[in-house]
Amino acid sequence: MKYASIKMVLSVSILIIAAFVVMRTGPMGQRSCFTFLFPSEGSLLVGHNLDENMKVPGLIVINPRGVSKENISYSDIKAGERGRGLRRLRWVSKYGSLTYNVFGKEFPDGGLNEAGLYVGEMTLMGTEWPAREDVAGFYHHHWMQYLLDNFATVDEALSSLSTALPEGHCQWHFFLADKNGKAAVVEFIGGKPVVYSGEKLPYTILGNDRYDLELKDILNYKGFGGGKDPAPKYEKEDPRFRWAALMFREPPKTEPSVDFAFRALKKADLGNNKWTLVYDITGKKLYFRTSEQPSLKWIDISVLDFSCSKMTRAIDIHQKAEGDSTGRFAALDNEKNAEAVKRAWAEIDAGFAGNAFWKPKMVKGQIALSSGFKCSGE
Repeated sequence: MKYASIKMVLSVSILIIAAFVVMRTGPMGQRSCFTFLFPSEGSLLVGHNLDENMKVPGLIVINPRGVSKENISYSDIKAGERGRGLRRLRWVSKYGSLTYNVFGKEFPDGGLNEAGLYVGEMTLMGTEWPAREDVAGFYHHHWMQYLLDNFATVDEALSSLSTALPEGHCQWHFFLADKNGKAAVVEFIGGKPVVYSGEKLPYTILGNDRYDLELKDILNYKGFGGGKDPAPKYEKEDPRFRWAALMFREPPKTEPSVDFAFRALKKADLGNNKWTLVYDITGKKLYFRTSEQPSLKWIDISVLDFSCSKMTRAIDIHQKAEGDSTGRFAALDNEKNAEAVKRAWAEIDAGFAGNAFWKPKMVKGQIALSSGFKCSGE
């Protein structure tokens, strides 16, 4: 009985630590991360800030097409192997993609595929993941890679919600956009997906509040029907949604679109920005800079070779070089990927029990499960 009680206390402690880690892993926090779709001068730009109160190592990853894959669930990662009794979904990646990853390959925080579909995550506290046995469950990072592997448009990606759903320890909502200019916000409220697109998405902007609450809040400000000055940063309010809405209402005609997108992201930085990225969907380029290496770098996606024979390749997002980084990629083999996963988790303090029991499982599981996919011809 004594040992059973100790085991129960330890289990509860781990659950408490895991709940704490929800706000510590990846780009988390009440006001962390920001994304928008900005159409201008025939271009479609997706801007994204990754914000965090700790150091965030990471990679820019070229994910090839033609790779045979299977869904990775949260329980798979904790067990270090694919478990039994879970609904499985298998596919061969149809599209290559260029993603930004904190936790190594197969676990992006966001990215763009060669067909022009963008998917990215942001914190949304209060998220409740679906608990359904009739669909395939995906660890939230791997769900984004699944969408990029398989779909060319927002509508196609949204249609997959009937067969594949995310789950995990983080609390997120997602921003999707495609080369046709369509965008969507996907949230999980009360264990069910809530989608905003078309007329329900009047502002292609997303921060860290529920989208319906952002729409309600903006009505309080001048220019949107209310009387409050939208310029100040009120102490208990997140101003980024309304600031971006104002900037995009009348963008400057002479400033280059990419420069304007970076300026909007700079304004949305509330003091803890770690990465800033701008994807030019129509121009097929990625521009990025980080707090550690603020010089501007870019990648020409149109010339990348996404064939499976080239394997997965990556560059350090904090590389010291500047300018054109298209030719700087190197193979991301299992050893280098393991190093990347370990670097990311080393920055996360999950408390005594979490560091001792939970983190080692996550590191081991992510390394093992992300390394088992091969070209479909092998």
